[in-house]
Amino acid sequence: MHECQETRLPKVANQYRNKRRKWIVASRLGGSCGITLNSTGANFCLFVRYNNSHQRKSIVVHRNPILHLLYTTTKMLRNRHLPKSNVPVPKEEDHAPHHVEEIRPLLHHAAKLDLAELDPTKTGPVTWVATKWSILRLTGCVYFVAFLGAYYQNPGLMGSHGLQPASDFFTALLQPRYDDPWNGFLKHPTIFWYTDLNDENLMKVYTSGLTLSALVISGVDSMVIMAILWLLYFSVVTVAGGTAFYNYGWESQLLETGFLCIFLCDFFPRFGQRRPYKSAPSPIVLWLFRWLCFRISIGAGLIKVRGDSCWTNKTCLHYHFETQPIPSPLSFIFHFLPKWALTHAVDLDLFVQVYTSWMVLLPTHVPGSPALSRLCLWIVRVGGFIQAGFMINIILSGNFAFLNHLTIIPALACLDDACWPQWIRKVARSQVRRLHYQWQSLRLLLDFALLGVIGSLSQPVVENLLQLRGRHQQMNASFGSFRLVNTYGAFGSVGKGRYEPIVSISYDGQSWLELEFPCKPGSVTRRPCFCAPYHYRIDWNIWFIGFKPHDRMLHDRETWMFALLSKFLNHSLSKRPWLDLLDPSSATVLRQNYEEKNLIPLYAKVDM
Repeated sequence: MHECQETRLPKVANQYRNKRRKWIVASRLGGSCGITLNSTGANFCLFVRYNNSHQRKSIVVHRNPILHLLYTTTKMLRNRHLPKSNVPVPKEEDHAPHHVEEIRPLLHHAAKLDLAELDPTKTGPVTWVATKWSILRLTGCVYFVAFLGAYYQNPGLMGSHGLQPASDFFTALLQPRYDDPWNGFLKHPTIFWYTDLNDENLMKVYTSGLTLSALVISGVDSMVIMAILWLLYFSVVTVAGGTAFYNYGWESQLLETGFLCIFLCDFFPRFGQRRPYKSAPSPIVLWLFRWLCFRISIGAGLIKVRGDSCWTNKTCLHYHFETQPIPSPLSFIFHFLPKWALTHAVDLDLFVQVYTSWMVLLPTHVPGSPALSRLCLWIVRVGGFIQAGFMINIILSGNFAFLNHLTIIPALACLDDACWPQWIRKVARSQVRRLHYQWQSLRLLLDFALLGVIGSLSQPVVENLLQLRGRHQQMNASFGSFRLVNTYGAFGSVGKGRYEPIVSISYDGQSWLELEFPCKPGSVTRRPCFCAPYHYRIDWNIWFIGFKPHDRMLHDRETWMFALLSKFLNHSLSKRPWLDLLDPSSATVLRQNYEEKNLIPLYAKVDM
């Protein structure tokens, strides 16, 4: 047996020959790694192939070879070397099993024997099963958090009784401008072209998104599920287009990440399936995740170099941790680090985002050159660890919703199975049929079609990054209605002072009650909170009013503030879901005054 080939159990069973008492099990573990078990009578021969070199180990076993094979293979994997040829065995020896049913457990175990537990750079092609598993689980987590925020906050933000009802914006789109729903969908993708936009249907979208994302987190994933999740969240983002609450770059980033996750899965889910049925991830899709990781990092770095001069002067971090939208309890520690440390931290920031972002684009396999393949793989690994580690550092320094958690996901496409803990590899591999991707005609066509679409849509994005054709780099911009390829960036400019809007109401014009929001800085006696990856949208939006000129930000972007102040003074409202946007302490007082004491504020204001 000089070549290793994969043989399914029924096929192997048919190779059993009762007369000659000979049967063969072959399990393919990759192009340069394989194992062949050959039994004639009571003698087993173990052939292990490493990089096209064959080593033969003969093992004499007794009547029941199953336990012996389990022992030797476990010892091989645990000690990371081949079993010795002279393995102690019981004195009893007998002929090989006479019935196929007796060897079936052995065949089953041999088919699952996996030498890839050893170093994949030495024993065979790199595997990415744990990578796929982690990307899908974390994407499901981000989807869950995003839909959870929509479930609790959107009724007060953009419901029919909210601050900026989504129906007002969407009704304008339903005018004769888009007579055909399909034409409207192509320009503004949402399911509400085909169903009514009301509070009940919006809640169905949120609960469906929570349910499907929970399924993905639990391990049930497929193209169908991920496509529905993508469409549901796109529907929410689209109908919120007339508000200021979804004007964030990570909305497009989640949509782009979720779109790529569609092609990381198999076509349909299989509920109640006991046998492994999932496939390994496509190398093309994994590279597109790395392309996304590169664009996020390089875009954020270039916008800083070309933006605020404090980045080139290395002073931005002297005040960033104080002036960021929602500081965390650890922001205090970062802010009071020595000035020299904060200055060099700017160098580290630009080094990671501008200079090391290129590492993730290298191929992980170079045909005909194992040494170069190993070198490129290690460079990609290091690049992935750098990008993910940098995001973890930012997560600790402040509350940036799910932006940094989401940015970690494409960086995971740089980390092959050898980079993951053993328990993750074990869980991931228990769900797949094969460790390596099978190039099937239909799937291959789909992968290359995706590559062509992403490549063509990347042209304006690259031009934006390089500032070609007279362009100036745009931050968090989309160049298509479906937001499949976008530009990203954050904190191109950093405020040097903090102007905190404080909302207050009064029942008599003399005494004022300052209203608190869940995580927005307010009372000086209140400790900052940790809320990321959960996104308190109104807490973020009110931060923009502190930008100079304040009047322009208030009238052009954050117009919802006028609606909030007006609703405070309105005594005829039957429902007040926007009270849930406040901190529970403030919301409870107002709700008691409205409903039990029938007290309506006479005045409402915003101080800076």
